[in-house]
Amino acid sequence: MVDAHYNEPRLVALYDEDNSGRWDTDFYTGLMGTEPLRVADVGCGTGSFAVLLAQAGHAVTGIDPAEGMLDVARTRDGGELVAWLPGTAVDLPEGPFDAAVMTGHAFQCLLTQDEILETLQAVRSRLAPGGTFYFETRNPAARAWLDWDSAAAGPEVQESSAGTLEVEWELISVREMPDGVLVTFEDRTRFLADGAAFASRSTLKFVPADLLAQLLQHAGFTSADWYGDWQGGPFDPAASREIIVAARR
Repeated sequence: MVDAHYNEPRLVALYDEDNSGRWDTDFYTGLMGTEPLRVADVGCGTGSFAVLLAQAGHAVTGIDPAEGMLDVARTRDGGELVAWLPGTAVDLPEGPFDAAVMTGHAFQCLLTQDEILETLQAVRSRLAPGGTFYFETRNPAARAWLDWDSAAAGPEVQESSAGTLEVEWELISVREMPDGVLVTFEDRTRFLADGAAFASRSTLKFVPADLLAQLLQHAGFTSADWYGDWQGGPFDPAASREIIVAARR
């Protein structure tokens, strides 16, 4: 099931404004280097990173399960440089790809060990020997979900290309599982110009690094580099907010 904010046109139109930071994509670009590569962008969203990679000389395939996102990706400036496909990692062409990326914490939309393993195996099977899968997931030890509720502060007023918005968040549930934490939350957006309101409920999985390492090994990856922040600092299981992985076939 694709969350509503990935297909509702008025919310999709604001996606790039809400996610304009480049710290993650700049980091991955630096790790990939300057030589032209064959790259799969898994969960490519509106395609901003895929297009940047293509404009830098890489041969890029972007894939996403949300048609609303792909509609934006196909029509953005430079969109003709990328091969766009609907689907998930299991729907990728055989490749081979030199690199695969999964940004925007899209990895956390995989809610079970089976889904995670299926994705890891699908990506690995399409990588060339020595190819690398770059992705990130939030470290459950940092408990980022504690900031995902605006009840105490009230709705936040934001200015956007669509006018003034009123945005709020509600933390619905936090479920401690043997293999991580499942967090469900809802974000609500109201367009003050006409009063139109939209709500989107999402569930994300927070996987501990030790289990993730086991799943990577099970999927057949031979080694991995682990980072704890977007400056390339080492991963600290107790303190890092991010688990950033560069896993090699």
